[in-house]
Amino acid sequence: MAMKLSAYQGRGWKPRTADMAVELARAGAPRVNSEYKRLKAVLLCCPGREMADIKDPNAVQHLAKINPLKIRREYRELAAAFRKCGVAVRTMKTDFPGGGKKPDKYNLMYVRDLFLNTMEGAVVARMASAVRAGEEKFAAFALSRLDIPIVRTIAGKGLFEGADALWLDERTVLCGTGNRTNAEGFVQLRQTLALQGVDVLKTGLPGGVQHLLGLLQIVDRKLALLRAGIAPARLKSVLKRKNFTVIPAPETDEVRLRQGMNIVTVAPRRILMPSGCPGLKALYLKAGLSVEAEVEISQLLNGAGGLACATGILERAV
Repeated sequence: MAMKLSAYQGRGWKPRTADMAVELARAGAPRVNSEYKRLKAVLLCCPGREMADIKDPNAVQHLAKINPLKIRREYRELAAAFRKCGVAVRTMKTDFPGGGKKPDKYNLMYVRDLFLNTMEGAVVARMASAVRAGEEKFAAFALSRLDIPIVRTIAGKGLFEGADALWLDERTVLCGTGNRTNAEGFVQLRQTLALQGVDVLKTGLPGGVQHLLGLLQIVDRKLALLRAGIAPARLKSVLKRKNFTVIPAPETDEVRLRQGMNIVTVAPRRILMPSGCPGLKALYLKAGLSVEAEVEISQLLNGAGGLACATGILERAV
């Protein structure tokens, strides 16, 4: 008799027939399959007083001391710029899971590195350095609070950082390997996205470039900013094969030191960029891009990151 009840796939049993992407679409969950479609939600993590505890910036992968008051001001300005563009700003908590324990992670502000969101949920990173090991759990907690499923956490000997992966189109992700993402991390990412019908291509990165995000930016369908002077031939070949038009960015101090190409696309051809980069701004405007805001990032630069590094992409129009 019991075998006829729903607990045993009998009367009342409701089979789950839709795939994950369909279920998330029905639920209105945050999804991503591009770098340029209208940005709907981001995840930020504003540093706190723990920044004042850093005695040796190099020991925590920073370039110089970060002023806690100044960096909080930068984050307020960044959040305001996003909201002005109609983007919802979510905040990553840093008090999990240790309750009142003092934060001891000094790079959580670079949220882009911690995950890649997709149409079926997020791939959580496995950070390449011992200094950043353990940051992943903060991202996983934040994603779960936002009802974003985690489809994979990179494991084993795999290393993967989210800023190494960019959507070229709805069915193609390009992944940079070498500095922060290794061959095993790439394989795990490719296996996971293959289940969604997404192909993951690989490119090496030149020396001195932390992530693919520091070399390439997608600002519209088939339109990219590229540090063409140092981009590997493999990367240029992929963009050519995918019929991209490339806007070359020169190797100036604005690019190398000010991270002026570390921009966030908020809608097709609409961007947020760092302040203090007049040459790049002129280049962007000439190329037909609209600069929605220029944001001061001096303290983010002290931490060896930029505007895009600080922006976790939660949701875009699909």
